[in-house]
Amino acid sequence: MIGNDGKPMTRDLVRAAVAAYNTAGRGSLEFAAIPRALVTILDALTVGKTTYVKGCDGQLQVNRRKDKTVVAL
Repeated sequence: MIGNDGKPMTRDLVRAAVAAYNTAGRGSLEFAAIPRALVTILDALTVGKTTYVKGCDGQLQVNRRKDKTVVAL
């Protein structure tokens, strides 16, 4: 995953972006800091579906829970 600054994101940065995705509103500055490609991936997740996001230090498993939140493991 490439960040907004053009540099590869680590798994910790992806986890922080997922946390901001869950808590921040769509028009907030925190949400605007999330890379657009990651928002597209997270929006496409359905309940119970799992996908993988590649960081510069390895893959990160991301899935959507029944309460519609996204968790990064």
